[in-house]
Amino acid sequence: MLHIIGMGPGEKHWLPPIIEEVVETCDLLLGNAKYRNVFSHKPKAKYIFSGSPVQTIELLKNNIGNYREIGLLVSGDPGFFGLIPLVKEEFPDQEMTVYPGISTLQMMFARAGIPWNNAVYIDLESKNISAIPRTLFDPIAVLISEEYTAQDVAQLFIDRGMNPDISLGNSLGTAKEFFATMNAVKLIRYPKLIRDCTLIVHPNPPDNAGQPMGLRIGIPDKEFIRGEAPMTKAEIRVQILAKAQISLCDYVLDVGSGTGSISIEAAAIANQGKVFAIENNAEAQQLINANMRKFAVSNLKLVSGTAPEVFSKIPVVNVCIINGTKGRLKEVLEELPLVEGGRLVIAAISLEKVSKSLELLYTLDYEDIEVISLQAARWQVINGFHLPQSLNPVFILSAKKKTTGYTL
Repeated sequence: MLHIIGMGPGEKHWLPPIIEEVVETCDLLLGNAKYRNVFSHKPKAKYIFSGSPVQTIELLKNNIGNYREIGLLVSGDPGFFGLIPLVKEEFPDQEMTVYPGISTLQMMFARAGIPWNNAVYIDLESKNISAIPRTLFDPIAVLISEEYTAQDVAQLFIDRGMNPDISLGNSLGTAKEFFATMNAVKLIRYPKLIRDCTLIVHPNPPDNAGQPMGLRIGIPDKEFIRGEAPMTKAEIRVQILAKAQISLCDYVLDVGSGTGSISIEAAAIANQGKVFAIENNAEAQQLINANMRKFAVSNLKLVSGTAPEVFSKIPVVNVCIINGTKGRLKEVLEELPLVEGGRLVIAAISLEKVSKSLELLYTLDYEDIEVISLQAARWQVINGFHLPQSLNPVFILSAKKKTTGYTL
């Protein structure tokens, strides 16, 4: 029998009596060295120290057939970002019992005095920081990874026009406990970068639920910061994004980004992915950066230069949207870092570009090739009459990169 035992904060006074009873029945204990002296009596079982989850699983593999009763001692609660999924994956037929412990998040919410039945949980070990919700109707728990600091999370909310209270802590329930609550602005000014911690972003729906200029699809043209750089109109933008079929975790490439309007809205859809905007015009680059700040976009990266030369700086993407190529459409399509089965969208305003694009798409064996043309008009009131103000007609080509591998 395998017993997966939650050790909570790792202090004796946080353990229920049944934990000691179960430990007494074990022939082998696997766990962190600090747990060996937690119990009232030294366990009779053989104790093997384990560290990382991978090491623990390997030790379990090597010993599971040699002992009748094995206790696996894990921090916090085994079922909350714990070892249960790994154990079930490696030992699907193993009989096991699970004993819950007090998790770090339970301790954090208790310290903060906030109910957590509706909380949102974000583990930055597996998700991009942009996955943190943009509203504060419910509390948000953030598990910080090595890549980010608590200040990074605070800056994210400040960039979004918010200044919520944030509780942060580590080693809760132990002699080394650290816990503090401050608003995002104060956290930014904290003299030391805080990495190894858990954050609770306090809910504040009435006054601080979101930003007035929210990131969404179909943003009115007037909300973008504009200069002389070309910008795709809202009516066309939504159709391009619809044809791109962007998913939540996609990597997206926007070639010839202009003011960044398509990149900005693509980032809203690929909230847990990333968007790469290629632009070589200096003024347009400034506009992209300005619009990124205005709409608080954290998962968009501006790549300065021209395609295809800058493709070496970009990972393989799931979606590519092409607006401008400086007359080098052939080279761009031939070297495009698009995954097999990835979606491609090309915007064109001339029949010549449509013809050239179709020729190249067929030559390069793209699939599901489609062309649509759009002629939109905005009806404006002039001298008391609603009269049409036509927008330039646009062609939108869409296709899928051919899959060369075998499909089962």
